[in-house]
Amino acid sequence: MLMKSSELLQVDKPKWKSIVSDAILKGLEELTLKNINGKMNTKFKRVQLTMKNGERWSVDRAMKQKSNNKLTVITNSFVTKILFNLNTAYGVNYIRYDETLKAFAEKGVILSAGTIGSSKLLLLSGIGPKDHLEEMKIKNIVNLPVGQNLKDHIITGFDLINLDNNIGMSIADALNPSSMFDYFKSGKGPWTLAGVEIIGTFHSKLNNLSTPDLQFMIFPVGLSQDNGVLLRKNIRISKEVFDEYFAPLSYGSSITIAPVLLHPKSSGEIKLKSNNPFDLPIVDPKYLSHEEDALTLIEGIQIIKEIIKTESMQKVGAKLYKKHFPGCEMIKFDTKEYWECYLQYLSLTTYHPVGTCKIGEVVDFKFRVKGTQNLYVVDASIFPELPSGNTHIPVVVAAEKAAMLIIESFKKHKNSLNKCFKKNIFQNTEFQSFSIDLIL
Repeated sequence: MLMKSSELLQVDKPKWKSIVSDAILKGLEELTLKNINGKMNTKFKRVQLTMKNGERWSVDRAMKQKSNNKLTVITNSFVTKILFNLNTAYGVNYIRYDETLKAFAEKGVILSAGTIGSSKLLLLSGIGPKDHLEEMKIKNIVNLPVGQNLKDHIITGFDLINLDNNIGMSIADALNPSSMFDYFKSGKGPWTLAGVEIIGTFHSKLNNLSTPDLQFMIFPVGLSQDNGVLLRKNIRISKEVFDEYFAPLSYGSSITIAPVLLHPKSSGEIKLKSNNPFDLPIVDPKYLSHEEDALTLIEGIQIIKEIIKTESMQKVGAKLYKKHFPGCEMIKFDTKEYWECYLQYLSLTTYHPVGTCKIGEVVDFKFRVKGTQNLYVVDASIFPELPSGNTHIPVVVAAEKAAMLIIESFKKHKNSLNKCFKKNIFQNTEFQSFSIDLIL
């Protein structure tokens, strides 16, 4: 029985909020009244998460609870290749505890290894650009643009806002034993927060479309808050850059209102480093390679400055951090040239990559890999464009749609098989027609 996402996941808000979040929401309401760019989309709200009793739940965890022991998960395994008979997928090779094994599929193989993993596995198995596969000495089964059209949401603006008092989330909040007790005992407190407290979208002045081009993620805690012990490592800020730029804010009251580029015009690619499945692929996102992407993010920084000026934010002493970022010291602060330099040094992935198995080009509208039989891709890699927001729920919805289509396809083939054997088993033309339908 197909389970819908609404049956798997509970959506709720964290059971804790910072004082500064109220000031930010009021400031955004003020901007709505000012209508600073004539078409501003101000759908801001406290984040909603897939969670239960204050605890985050991933989709796989929810599925295990609902699967009635029909789902088998093999852990500590590494898939190295899809098995083909001509162009028909019939299983995968995988390695578990240094032993090479095979898993055979009765009806089909579904890749859900993510935007990077699924494209890598297709390339290793001979599905992808012919020239690249020949260079890697891999036999090309189907020539498809696998690995192309890589797109991602990028973010900037960490610790750009300082407050008079620490009314965000402090490290003391996180480390307080009572916070741990509240979380495990009643599913409440700062541990229920996902980092981002408020989220919303804007239309920049550059945007003439109906969809927003900027998202803002609001973190009530600064990257500098823990003096580089953990947070800087999470986003791979070097110690040298941290000491120069972020350390002066340590243990202080910085927060982040981070603009996210929703629909970049830049696109990158994924290629194999070699035909060794254990070699990591070469990922070239080509961030900010299109000039308009940088201009849109700079517009996002200008909106941050407008938020800071609001009455509610001034009441909490909000001000822009004016220290030059390392590498941009020779450029006048708060100019277009300065922010262009800043973005080159401090633009980070939000881990929302999509597009490398683009629907319509690599897979068809039933999630089947073109030119192959019994092979499907179901993950964010099939998205032709980025959504105007986080990718989690769109992936869940796409998976639900794919499951419905694949199940319907199998039912149709089963019905065709019964009809064929009952009435037309000796009629070659109709039997051949059925066989072609069955393996698509």
